[in-house]
Amino acid sequence: MKKILGLDLGSTSIGWAFVHEAENENEKTELKGAGVRVVSLTTDEVNNFSKGQAITTNADRTLKRGARRNLQRYKLRRYLLLKKLEEKGLITKDFVYAEQGLSSTHSAWELRAKSARQKV
Repeated sequence: MKKILGLDLGSTSIGWAFVHEAENENEKTELKGAGVRVVSLTTDEVNNFSKGQAITTNADRTLKRGARRNLQRYKLRRYLLLKKLEEKGLITKDFVYAEQGLSSTHSAWELRAKSARQKV
């Protein structure tokens, strides 16, 4: 007899079945056992469901994964842009793409405020 274990992995449940399958006509196929395990909701999910909030844990994870992907894509675009600017000679190899020292956003705002009062 051939032994088969079947699994059904769902999002909120796991089902299983164990079968002895007949290999010839004289034998009978038998279902030795079957069952299901339902994964219950967490207390947070139950509370959110009772409040009428439709977002699930999976949807929340999907949103966070999307945010991580967007950040990664942004960083890749910035890296590729700086690499292309370096190839064209518009910036140097030691270019720092960050606020550092005197050439920061705060100094730019300070210079802008100063130009409103006096000639720069």
